Amino acid sequence: MKIFFLRPGVCLPGVLLAGLCIAVPAQLFAAPIEVLFPEGVSEGFVALTTLEGKKLADGELSQVTTGADRLASRLTFRFIDGSLYDETVTYSQRKHLRLLSYQLTQRGPAFPESLTISLNGETGQYQVRQHDKGDDPVVSGHLDLPADVYNGLTITLLKNLRGKTGASVHMVVFGPEPKLYQVDLTLLDDEETRNTNRKELKATAAHYVLKPKLGWWLGTLAAIFGKMPSDYHFWLIKKDVPAFVRFEGSLYQKGPIWRVEQVSPRVKQAR
Repeated sequence: MKIFFLRPGVCLPGVLLAGLCIAVPAQLFAAPIEVLFPEGVSEGFVALTTLEGKKLADGELSQVTTGADRLASRLTFRFIDGSLYDETVTYSQRKHLRLLSYQLTQRGPAFPESLTISLNGETGQYQVRQHDKGDDPVVSGHLDLPADVYNGLTITLLKNLRGKTGASVHMVVFGPEPKLYQVDLTLLDDEETRNTNRKELKATAAHYVLKPKLGWWLGTLAAIFGKMPSDYHFWLIKKDVPAFVRFEGSLYQKGPIWRVEQVSPRVKQAR
């Protein structure tokens, strides 16, 4: 992944699934995603804004190798109001994508709760520490995880899909007790995008939407009780080498819909 392209793990439990609040019976029939475009060392930057364009936070992305076919990818959002969103995903890309570990810290006025979350993708052990509730209570335990759990790896997953098809995988949502959900990533359509004002420099971005697999009965109950989760949208260029364009979704349960886009650093001009 080249510099300035969004790192694989922008898609977090909050970024992806924090709006889910209905238990879904997860099917443990794993279908891990084959690696078609291996990732490498990278550094880049993104911006978090409202849908109207108001800047909320500066984001920094970094990815380093931690062993043969193992990478650690970190995303940090430093908000204007002092809040922090800090996520690190370690994963393997030996033939198939595999989550090895996931860590997330969120704190500050931008979030309803201050939490530190950790999940071991190999053992299923998890821990959630709640920082704004007295003596920092801790929720911990074990989950039986299928091989296609992809917290924080949705962009990487989408980049490695053959053609422009979708996928059905699993995510763990912490609230703070963890729950395993099956989710569908579906291609909606293609949209034209440009990275300059020149008409000849344009490309087609594939637009995907992430939805929980609720089924007819749970979907009906969710609609009746007003608990339908918000959609999460992703745009990627998938011409020759796949690249991130945009994400729109909430960072936490029932949160506002925000936008993440890549930005380029600017060199200060000498006077």
